Amino acid sequence: MTFIVGGYNEGEPYGEVYLFSIPNQPDPEPRNSGANNFGMTWGGQMELASRLIHGYDPMLVPALKEELKLPDETLIKIQGILKKLQFPIPYQVLPLQDCVNLATLLIRTTISAQSVCIGIRGVGGPIDIATITRTDGLQSVQSKKIQGEWL
Repeated sequence: MTFIVGGYNEGEPYGEVYLFSIPNQPDPEPRNSGANNFGMTWGGQMELASRLIHGYDPMLVPALKEELKLPDETLIKIQGILKKLQFPIPYQVLPLQDCVNLATLLIRTTISAQSVCIGIRGVGGPIDIATITRTDGLQSVQSKKIQGEWL
C-alpha cells in the first residue's frame, strides 16, 4: 500500500510531500521539495496515469533494457528522448480547481480502463478528494458517505 503525505511547515512558502510504501519502502521519500520543483506525486497502480502524463508505460525502459540488453548510457539517452512525450502541464501556475480536476481525471480514467482489461482491478468506488493549502489547511472537496449495515 502506498501513502502520500503532504503539508506545510509554519513559515514556509511551499509545502512538502513524502511518499512511502508498506512493506516495500517504509522510509518516507521526499518528493517535490524546493521552490522550483512542482509536479505530481502518485503511487499504487499508476500505469495508466503514467501513460497519460509521461506518454509511455513505466515498464518500457526496464523492458528495453532486458530485451535488448541495452547499456545504462543508452537507457539514459532513451529516457531523455521520452521526456519529450510528456503532457505539458504548467504545475507551478495550475489553479487549485484544475489540480482537483486533473486528479479526478486520472483516477476516473484508471477505474474505467481497469474495468475492461485483464489484470488486477485495484482502483474503484467513490473518489475522495481533499486539498491542502498554506492558508486553508486540509479541506475536503468530495468524500463518500460511510454507512453501516443495511437493515
